[in-house]
Amino acid sequence: MRTSRWLTAVLAIAGGLAVGGPVAIAAPQNDAEVLQNAFANVAQKAFPAVVVITNKQVAQQMPMYPQLPPEFRFFFPGPFNRPVPPGRGRPGERFHRRAPQVPQPVGKGSGVIIDPRGYVLTNFHVIKDADALEVRLHDGQVFDSARDKKAVVVVGRDEETDLAILRIGNGKVKDLPVLPLADSEKVRVGDWAIAVGAPFNLDYSVSVGVVSQKGRYDLSMNTYENYIQTDASINPGNSGGPLLSIRGEIIGINDFIVTGGGSRGSIGLGFAISSNLARQVADDLIKKGRVVRPWLGIAMQTLTPELEKQFGVKKGVLVSEVMKGDPADKAGIEPGDVILQVGKRPVRTPHDVQFAVLAYNPGDKIKLLIDRRGKRMVKQVTAREKSGKGGGTSIRSRDDLLNQLGLALDESDEGVVVAGVVQGSPADVAQIRRGDIILEVNRHAVKTAEDVVAAISAAKSDTAVFYINRRGDKYFVAVPLGDIGK
Repeated sequence: MRTSRWLTAVLAIAGGLAVGGPVAIAAPQNDAEVLQNAFANVAQKAFPAVVVITNKQVAQQMPMYPQLPPEFRFFFPGPFNRPVPPGRGRPGERFHRRAPQVPQPVGKGSGVIIDPRGYVLTNFHVIKDADALEVRLHDGQVFDSARDKKAVVVVGRDEETDLAILRIGNGKVKDLPVLPLADSEKVRVGDWAIAVGAPFNLDYSVSVGVVSQKGRYDLSMNTYENYIQTDASINPGNSGGPLLSIRGEIIGINDFIVTGGGSRGSIGLGFAISSNLARQVADDLIKKGRVVRPWLGIAMQTLTPELEKQFGVKKGVLVSEVMKGDPADKAGIEPGDVILQVGKRPVRTPHDVQFAVLAYNPGDKIKLLIDRRGKRMVKQVTAREKSGKGGGTSIRSRDDLLNQLGLALDESDEGVVVAGVVQGSPADVAQIRRGDIILEVNRHAVKTAEDVVAAISAAKSDTAVFYINRRGDKYFVAVPLGDIGK
């Protein structure tokens, strides 16, 4: 390669001398300089399309006289009978405001413009609970919904993938710079990965690494998971920003990191939502304001070597339950069937089935190749739209279920905190204690009280396994349910 470049330069010099004129010769580049220019070109291409998002919230004031008996409150200022808004403070707490308050910054993240009309793709958790949003472009333009409600509008959000779409400029902007979404199926382990965002308030930072792995799932972060893992440095504030290829195309949307010890920073384990999943969600949110997903109505499990012998198959996904009245039930799918293909796509894990089904729309007829007691057959399932976060699983009201468990829950930056336990209740019998932080329920990560309720409601046994953090020590605790949640 170097010989070729030097030969070209020599020939150019010779040509210039032959015609008797001076020749301007560019200095030859070595391989490191070529790679350096590639990284610089990606940054130059990306910056105009990457945005910095500030989440602003109105601080809720605590009551001036929290212990004051109700009969005396008439003599003191403040509407004490106003309840705390959902998600603010502890259950039963009262508050008042002295004056209207201006939303204040509480967090910062990143985003990327994917449509020249001002559509911005980011993480749901970047904008969660915002009373106002500020979006700042690289050229200095600022769009702030605290000043103009239409300056930044949430077009749609999808908690199940942790993605959201914003629109900036009230429809008055056009021809904004964008970055294209790549085909993440074509991404290779070992490819370059370049993260752009605002880590720790350091706007428009670039970090470089490689694709450490692709197709990661079962990380218990979201309902639908398809992550690209990278060792490119990703830190708080990078969330929602793009992970780019060496061509400057989006291969993922940076979502979270795994850290070690008490560190909040990167240790080389970053995860980005794959661009193909992000594209699918973004398209639905822009067109419909919500994500429409197909639903079959089955529960599945991976075949272990023991189950393979029992069912006489060496690959496929075992159907463990069929929801009565749902599409799979109507199509004649039975517990014990082994799904070998969805359409023409072979499947080996429940995740494979899940994402193969997501390629269809509600109302589509999906052909499943199954093995039933050694006999292969094709069943055609007409998918319906998935309803609710539970996807067809009935979920009792939050307060009703928690009261039966004897639990009062609160939400903090650390997670779901046990605010109280009723003596003699199932939670008390399981030795759940006030101050415990609930990390998981039935091996599903929980971030809100609603997550806890959903996981308990979806339990298929008479016990829920809580994974808790108690003053730094972590435990699994079995909570008896009986008929609770059923």
